[in-house]
Amino acid sequence: MMRAIENSSNPSGRRRPAAADFDAGGAGKLPVVLIVDDFPENLIAMAAMLRCDEFEIVTAQSGRAALDILLEKSVALAIIDVHMPEMDGFELATLMRGVEKTRYVPIVFVTAHSPDVSRMFKGYEVGAVDYLFKPIDEQVLRSKVDVFVTLERQRQQLLQIERMRDMFVGILGHDLRNPLQSILTSAERSLTKAEDDDHRKALHIIRQSGGRMARMIEQILDLTRIRMGGGLAIRPAPADFRRIVEQIADEFAGRESRLRLDFDGDMQGAWDIDRIFQLLSNLVGNAVEHSPAGAAVSLRIDGVSAGWLAIDVCNEGPGVPSALRDALFEPFASGDRLRGLGLGLYICRQIVLAHGGAIEFESDDARGTRFHILLPRHCASERRPPIDIHDDARAVARPPQRRNGIILIVDDDPDVRDSLELLLTTEGHDVLAAADGDAATRIIVDGRARPDMVIIDYHLPDGVHGPHVVRRLRELLNHDLPALVLSGGPADADRIPLQNSAHLGKPADVERLIETIQKFLAQAAERS
Repeated sequence: MMRAIENSSNPSGRRRPAAADFDAGGAGKLPVVLIVDDFPENLIAMAAMLRCDEFEIVTAQSGRAALDILLEKSVALAIIDVHMPEMDGFELATLMRGVEKTRYVPIVFVTAHSPDVSRMFKGYEVGAVDYLFKPIDEQVLRSKVDVFVTLERQRQQLLQIERMRDMFVGILGHDLRNPLQSILTSAERSLTKAEDDDHRKALHIIRQSGGRMARMIEQILDLTRIRMGGGLAIRPAPADFRRIVEQIADEFAGRESRLRLDFDGDMQGAWDIDRIFQLLSNLVGNAVEHSPAGAAVSLRIDGVSAGWLAIDVCNEGPGVPSALRDALFEPFASGDRLRGLGLGLYICRQIVLAHGGAIEFESDDARGTRFHILLPRHCASERRPPIDIHDDARAVARPPQRRNGIILIVDDDPDVRDSLELLLTTEGHDVLAAADGDAATRIIVDGRARPDMVIIDYHLPDGVHGPHVVRRLRELLNHDLPALVLSGGPADADRIPLQNSAHLGKPADVERLIETIQKFLAQAAERS
C-alpha cells in the first residue's frame, strides 16, 4: 500500500461565510434616493424636503452624472427632472432601461409644465412609475418616496433571506453529507471484518440509520430546489426502463414482501434515470412497508403506447387513511415522523410532473393501494449524456474479475479521505490522497505515482470544481484518466460534463462505489 496525503496552502478547506458577508449585498445599508436636476437650488430644496435618517439622498446635476451614480450604487428611487440640457429625463430613463443594473429602478419624473397627456404617456413608455408637477407639495413628495423606500427595504430583506437559505442548503448539501459519507463507509468496512453477532447488529443499525438520514437530507434539499426554482430540474438521457426496474428489484430482494415484475411492450425512452430510480424506489418502498409480511407487491410497466409508459405500483396492505387521502401528495402530509419527513410522495409527484407526466392513486382496505403513473416516453428536454460511461452509477454492473489499481482520492474533508482510504486499501488498492486540486497536481508533477483512476469531490476549496481538476490531471498524464466524481452539493443541474467519468452523490453507497471502481479498472485493462 502506498499513501500520500497532500495539503495546499489552505488546508482548512472552504471559507465559512461570516455574518458580515451577508450585509455585503445590501441588507443593512440605507436605501438610496437619487435626485437629478440641472438647477442646484432645486436639488437643495428637494433634499431639504426629504432629509431624514431612513434613507440616503444622492444628487446629480446632469444625466451623465446620474448614470455614474446609478452604476455605482443600488438606487431605490430616481427622481428625475424632465427638462435638462444635453440629456433630458426621457433620454436618461431610456438609457437606464437598457442596462441590467438600472433596468428596474423606479423613476418619478418632475416637470414644471402643466400636465400634458402626450408627454405623460411618453414618460410612462420610457419607464416612469409616476409624475410630480412643480411647485412640489412636500407631503406628496415624502409619501411617494416613503412607498419606494419601504419596497427597497423589503427587497433587501428578501435578498438576505435568500442568502441565508443558500447557506442552509450548502450546509445540508456538503457539511452534513460529508460526515455521513465517512460514517457509512467506515460502517461498511467494519461489517466486512466483524465476526461477533452483536457487533454486526450494531453496525447494521448504524448503516441503516445513516442511510435514512441521507434520504432525509436529500428530501429537504429537493424541497428547497422545488420551492426556489418552481419545480425539479431533470436531465433526461436514453435509457431502458426495464433495466431501471430490475435494479429496483435487486434493491428490495430479501425483504419480507415479494416484488412481482410485469413488463409489456417497448421499454426504451429518455428519462432522468436518477430521478426515476428515486421515484420507483420510494413507491415500492412504501408499498413493501405497508404490506402484510409475505404479501406480494407488484410493479407493472405497460409500454404498448408509442408515446407513454403506464406504471402501476400495487400492494395488498391496508388502504391509505381517509384523513390523509386529500393531501397525500402535499409536503409533510404524513403524520408518522418516525418513518420520515412526509416528503417522499410530494417529491414523487414533482418528479413525474417534471417529466411531463401524471400520477394518481386509489386505495381501500379490501383491495389495497395502487399508484398509477403516466410517463412520457421522451421528455422535451431530452439530450444525450456527454460522457462515455453513463452518469448513473447504478447502471454499472460488477465485473466478473476483481482488479486492483492505484487510486488517487481528492477531497478536502479529512474524514472522507481517511474512510475511503481504509475501504480501498482493504479492497487491495494502492491509495494516494490529496486535499485539493493543487495537491493532486503536485503528486503527478513530482512523479510519485501514475494513478489508474481518480475519486474526486465535485466541490473543492476556493470554488474549484472537481471536473476541472480532472481535466488538468489528464493533460499532465497525457491520457484519459477515469474519474469518479462525488458530490455533497445540491447543484445536480449544474454538473460539469466530463468524459470517461461517473457520478455518485454523497453519501455514496459503498457497494456501488466499489462496482464503479471495478468497471473503470476493467475498461482500462481492456484498452491496455
